[in-house]
Amino acid sequence: MSGASLPGARALPLALFVIIISSAVVVATEFIVVGLLPVLSRDFGVSTATAGALVGAFALSASVLGPPLTLAAASLSPRRILIGVLVLYAAGNLATLLWPDFAVMMAVRIVQGAALPVFISAGTATVSRLASPERAGRSLALANTGFAIGVVFAVPVGVALAQNGLWTPSFMALTGLAAAAAGLVAVAFPRLAAEKAPRAAPSSRLLADYRFILHLALSVAAFAAMFAAYTYLTAWLAERAGYSNLQIALVLAGFGAAGLIGIAAAARIADEAPLLATALAVVAVPVIAIGLVFLEATGVRLLLLGVWGIAHTACVTLCQVRVTLAGRVAPGFAMALNISAANLGIALGALVGGWVVARWDVDAIGWGSLGLVPFVLALAAMLASSKDLR
Repeated sequence: MSGASLPGARALPLALFVIIISSAVVVATEFIVVGLLPVLSRDFGVSTATAGALVGAFALSASVLGPPLTLAAASLSPRRILIGVLVLYAAGNLATLLWPDFAVMMAVRIVQGAALPVFISAGTATVSRLASPERAGRSLALANTGFAIGVVFAVPVGVALAQNGLWTPSFMALTGLAAAAAGLVAVAFPRLAAEKAPRAAPSSRLLADYRFILHLALSVAAFAAMFAAYTYLTAWLAERAGYSNLQIALVLAGFGAAGLIGIAAAARIADEAPLLATALAVVAVPVIAIGLVFLEATGVRLLLLGVWGIAHTACVTLCQVRVTLAGRVAPGFAMALNISAANLGIALGALVGGWVVARWDVDAIGWGSLGLVPFVLALAAMLASSKDLR
């Protein structure tokens, strides 16, 4: 089926479906290693903190290399970009299976990280063109469902597939899924008319807008605060809560299921109060992470993890929508910059969280996150005092 002749109103649902599926696969590739850190650490003979660098390297590559690559690919059709990135991901995942080495995996993740913002930008640009102005926020929130699903479900899936102490089944699955998603895009993704191809010209206007820069800075701080704790959540569940791999997979699956509530909530307020909701979601993370350590009742811990899942996923979606609306003159490039900002935050969060864990052990995962919250609140206050929150 080709979407070449579909008007925007009819093409949008199809585009959203394809973007949600394919972006979930791409983002899962980034975050699945969080659930595999103990196994990767053992097999590659490195510490947990060193294995965590696989998360940071991917994120740092996305933050540094993503924006220029997005501009370089601006003349290509979104459909071609999506297919190319998915094939690249499939090939990279296959390479880690054929050459199981820490250095090889690190190199692959650096390449994949650089391509992530390009992929997300292409999908966002398509949705922005097809959605009506009054539905822009909701449509972007729905498009980012795949991103959020990839973030919250990759970890439990990785843990579940590592039941026998192997990380390779996860990468086998990712290889097949990326290849299948590339086929889905080739068959079903709507083709944009030539005059709607992405353009890089308005991009410079975004970089000169101080409010937009503040929005990006808020994304960096928000993701750093969230991932200072989240990166080491699996390790805490195993080492301190004493859960088995199967129990961890089930707990994190519940975390992800709760995250679907966060996506729905974010979609409802995406056009109204994304800034306030972002700040509240971030503040909730360290409070919950610290509470997990001191409140040992199983029911209470499961409830806290559920609330964490809601806040975490809502914040991921809100940051995407918030920055894209702020950069509506060039939404694709705005999304690429936000993905880069988010990944810079993830890299910083993994670094801060790793330092805290190495110094005070895994029970301290919430304190690194708490230390980053003041930056989030300060940036949110600066934006709130400006005349235009968008």
